[in-house]
Amino acid sequence: MALGAGRIAGASEQLPGSDDTFLMFVGEDIEVLTIASRREESASRAPAVAGVVTRKEFIESGRDTLSKVLETVPGFFMAEREWGTKPYLRGTPDSTLFLYDTVPLTSDFTKSLNSLDHDLSLAPVKRIEIIRGPGSVLWGPDAFAGIVNVVPLTGKDFAGVETGVLYGAPGDEAGFYTNLGCDGGLWDGFLSISGRRGDEDDTTFDVIRFWGDGRFPVRPSQRYGEDQPGTARYLEASGNASIGDLIVISGRVADSHNPYAMKSMEKNLSWGESLDDPMNYVKLESKLDIDRKSLLRATLLQTWLNAETRVIDREYASRESTSFAELTYDRAVGSGKNQFTGGLSYREKRIKDAIIWEGYLPKFLDPDNRFLLPVITQEDYATRLWSVFGQYSHRIGSADVWLGLRYDDHDAYKDHISYNTGASWPLSDEWIFKLIVGNAYRTPFAKQLLEGDDVDLERITSVNLQAAWEPLKQVNAKIGGFFNRIDNHIMEDTYAGLSQPNHQDIYGVELEGRLSPHATLDIYANLTLMNNAGPEETFSYVQIQFPDPDTFMDLNYPYDIGAKTLFNLTGAWRPNEKFTAYVRAGYASERDLVYLDETDPDNPAFRSFSASGFWTLDLNGTIHDVGYPGLDLELAVDNVANTRYETPGTYGLMEGPPASARITLRKTW
Repeated sequence: MALGAGRIAGASEQLPGSDDTFLMFVGEDIEVLTIASRREESASRAPAVAGVVTRKEFIESGRDTLSKVLETVPGFFMAEREWGTKPYLRGTPDSTLFLYDTVPLTSDFTKSLNSLDHDLSLAPVKRIEIIRGPGSVLWGPDAFAGIVNVVPLTGKDFAGVETGVLYGAPGDEAGFYTNLGCDGGLWDGFLSISGRRGDEDDTTFDVIRFWGDGRFPVRPSQRYGEDQPGTARYLEASGNASIGDLIVISGRVADSHNPYAMKSMEKNLSWGESLDDPMNYVKLESKLDIDRKSLLRATLLQTWLNAETRVIDREYASRESTSFAELTYDRAVGSGKNQFTGGLSYREKRIKDAIIWEGYLPKFLDPDNRFLLPVITQEDYATRLWSVFGQYSHRIGSADVWLGLRYDDHDAYKDHISYNTGASWPLSDEWIFKLIVGNAYRTPFAKQLLEGDDVDLERITSVNLQAAWEPLKQVNAKIGGFFNRIDNHIMEDTYAGLSQPNHQDIYGVELEGRLSPHATLDIYANLTLMNNAGPEETFSYVQIQFPDPDTFMDLNYPYDIGAKTLFNLTGAWRPNEKFTAYVRAGYASERDLVYLDETDPDNPAFRSFSASGFWTLDLNGTIHDVGYPGLDLELAVDNVANTRYETPGTYGLMEGPPASARITLRKTW
């Protein structure tokens, strides 16, 4: 991972009147997060099932992408796909609201557009905040099954210069980064620039031409050949500057090119695609202390997403821009242990040339098809959303109870009220119990919004229980259970478009524990077990028959829960100040691939094939101060045993990534 710890100062602001135990002092390694209550607080007392991955943790573990960080967190399954990572949280795909400095990284084009891989650099990141469970009250629609907030460094956190270079194989990968930070007392600033290139997919594909003149496909005799996806590249710059709390301006600009190969299971055809989806933003914030117990915050935000999609030999461009304004009021009530947060926000999204697919692409690529092309349209639309929200937390003895409500006024679909309520109760110095009940909604994606007759939001209602035990500083454990009820559930399928509204019940258990038997050794493990109950998805499938008329039929499709069993075991060893070693063993159980079986043309049906569960082993070692102070050398090896396994792709099975190695040299001044 092209990252370095640098000089991390850790001091943080505190809401006037708030509990001083929530302060993170210089040099302390305390789990602190902001997304549960819009203020900094310890993860253990936050009104959510919450956790934090610190910069120190993901650096010494060699986790160089957000997806690699999250695959070690309970409840998360990071499924490999041809185009990148498809995230599952507690058995629900594409259900997490991903934020960068509280700015959403998701899109209304499709549910599966997420920045989880090399398109999001971890070089400027301070910590990663995680909530498992709905969070719509404070963060609006799409904070569905959970929230992940990537918190960047500021000039207060890092003052100096840090540079790094890396090389990895296979794929001839190369990368660099530079971090610049300055703390001027009343002002501070931070800037990070990073880049990466490499051949991430060397699969050979055989369909190299198809679209022709746009009326008829290329003739089969000219359609096939051999080619490879080519080189992926990523470039990113991000930063922030502030004058006290009066003005904070931050932003991110990025450019990316992600080529990959697709393969159809039943047609045995493969072709090349690419997706370029850089998310850019500018954010302006200001905070005003009204008195010693209350403050006012204002936020203005503008984001731009310019997506370029190539399918074989045709390219499509789509644009999405979001304007957002929010005003929040925070107040410490009574002695300061009771907290209120309320606010008003407005969001306007403008979509240009959203891609709407009709038809199953592999069938059109068959050599028997000489005349038909898939129907692809591009649509423009805009949506507007007004929201008012509030959350109040009250201390009763040693327990905290809270209630949050949010009202969303949409112009394009039905209005809804979100809620979140619960209690956190420390029975003793060793035990803390949490009970949380809440709901959340998900914004319809482009195809759903434009094709739905009566668009209603997908809703999740969730019950969460957690018990945390920490008898010693060197020992802690957590056990939690969850039950999620999803209503108005709609899937977007490559075979048949949109499913009919459905419901699912998903339930599970999450266990995790940490042991430090010696000052130089940390051992951590977690286990997630889950299952689901509910009807199968139903799709209205259009069977295209050359040259006969099309046939319309309803077909059933099993719910996609991902892997039902997830396990992680990690160890970090620091024998001295010069060396750090890290090892991770991970397991994911079998996953189902659903494909369309048209062996009998008169009775097509969806079939499922289970890919076997698999283990992987990752290693990372870092030598500090190699010859010069602040010069570190890191070697990371993923899938050390070169475990060969198959995993479900978009249209068929695909090979999991082989063993890979990466060497990083970084220097801090």
